[in-house]
Amino acid sequence: MEDREDDICGLCGDPGADKFPRPKHWPGEKVPNTALVHAKCEEEECRRAYADFYSCVGDKGVDDFLRNIK
Repeated sequence: MEDREDDICGLCGDPGADKFPRPKHWPGEKVPNTALVHAKCEEEECRRAYADFYSCVGDKGVDDFLRNIK
């Protein structure tokens, strides 16, 4: 069997990761601990973190956060 350690998803820990993670994250978003992620895992975690953040800060808080990303 082929050694697949280089494609382990940094979010779920399963092999078959297919992309590099985004460089910026929502507050409270789990940051990958490997160089690759599954696109689906990243999308799900991004949605979860956004929903949590939005429920705390609303439209203005999200707008302020996005304006301050560098």
